[in-house]
Amino acid sequence: MTDLTSPSAYEFASLARSLIEAQGFAPTLRQIVDSAVDLVPCQWAAVAVSPHLGNHPARHSTSSDEDLGAIVARIAGQAGDSPGISAFSSGGTVHCPDLALEEQYAAYRDGMLSETPVRSVLSIAIRVHDTTVGVLTMYAAQPGAFDGAALERAHLLTEHAALAIATEISGDRADNLEVALRNSRTIGAAIGILTERLRIPPGQALERLRAASQQGNRKISDLATELVETGTLAGPLADLLAGPAGP
Repeated sequence: MTDLTSPSAYEFASLARSLIEAQGFAPTLRQIVDSAVDLVPCQWAAVAVSPHLGNHPARHSTSSDEDLGAIVARIAGQAGDSPGISAFSSGGTVHCPDLALEEQYAAYRDGMLSETPVRSVLSIAIRVHDTTVGVLTMYAAQPGAFDGAALERAHLLTEHAALAIATEISGDRADNLEVALRNSRTIGAAIGILTERLRIPPGQALERLRAASQQGNRKISDLATELVETGTLAGPLADLLAGPAGP
């Protein structure tokens, strides 16, 4: 297990810098779990970021041990509750010092004791602007692995993680907005082409695109891009768009 010597302020400052420098959700989450192992410390760590947490996989997640992480995720999903799920739901902290003595999460406890070496668990909600966006969970093979000082370090780490994740969420939304605007412009251009070529109203032109999307099992934005760039559509869809005026 990692040296239990208390990390210095310099090490947490270094953590903040490394989280800022990480580019994208995956590198950021990897840095968070690696830092948890080193700074709390713990033997394994996992982080999940999602609008909801339950039986379904989180939108973004990473574990310091992917094999163990997959087992734990399956156990928690089958049990329907776990320290991580509870911490996410409450927006707080759930500490299970000794899983063998845990009563609240019986199904989770039994699965963890029989299938993993984990004996103590610490889960902390990751909150951004008073909204829970994820959870950081730390695991150890020994009961009582997380004392008061470890809990303080874990909470400090989670605050750093929240700032980094907030930055990534903002960037992700900006990227999605840019894509949506670009697609909207392309679809508008395609509607203009159809309106002029077939002499139909814009609403009917959009319906032509929708019908082509359903028939070809393709996104409207992809069809619009093809039409704008090439002036036509490949295969049977070309006949659909070039047919008589009207829907």
